[in-house]
Amino acid sequence: MFCTECGGNISAADRACPACGARAQDDRPAPVAVPRAARPIAAEYKKPGFGVMGITRTVLGALAEGRVIRNAIAVVMRVAGVLILLGGLLAVIQVLKISFQIPSASATVGGLLVAVLLGAAIFAIAQIYLYRAQSVYDLEDSPFTIIPILSILFRTAGEAYAVGALALGLGGCVFTWLSGMSPTMLLSGMGEFMPPIPGLSELGGQSFASGLVFLVTMTIAAFTALVTFYALAELVVVLVDIAINVRRLVKGPTVVAS
Repeated sequence: MFCTECGGNISAADRACPACGARAQDDRPAPVAVPRAARPIAAEYKKPGFGVMGITRTVLGALAEGRVIRNAIAVVMRVAGVLILLGGLLAVIQVLKISFQIPSASATVGGLLVAVLLGAAIFAIAQIYLYRAQSVYDLEDSPFTIIPILSILFRTAGEAYAVGALALGLGGCVFTWLSGMSPTMLLSGMGEFMPPIPGLSELGGQSFASGLVFLVTMTIAAFTALVTFYALAELVVVLVDIAINVRRLVKGPTVVAS
């Protein structure tokens, strides 16, 4: 081979040119890859801009981190659990008042059973809200703040509706069997405390079959609500996963300059 400096002959055993002393090509050190300069750290973007007050950066930074929003929603859910207990107590009292106004003793017993089931359901719903509030509070930091909270809220709504519908269905069925009257007469006294149930006004009847139909209808409504809200909870999470994967595909692999 030949020297790249003077053009003289160099044997394979030579590490330098015998004519000019330049290093042979094979003996030169391999080039070292120099990494591309790193991006500015996040703190660089937090430097105060023109006219921006420190309190503005503090408040907006806390909101962007998500912890403030998670804590606020957790507190709201805990308060909602307490209010559900108080409102449910009023609903139970109203059902008891209507039960004791019915002249039939068996109907009064049925009304008492409805009140007991209703009270148990309200307590369970309050527990659901308190449990899910803790789930919101324990969420880890992530690129998305609202989506995980929204998923938990969907699950909470489905569970609460399912518990309430099952309790009303079972209580109304037993009330019909014991009293021979439609459960809508007893449940109508709940007023605004009555959850919206499709087709409730069409349900009724005073026979054993009518009570069974009422129970089956409420069970289907509970199951449908639970599946629907759980599906919505999973859907928002899937959409986030799709968004993250699409973002990764668009950015592509990181290239290191040599």
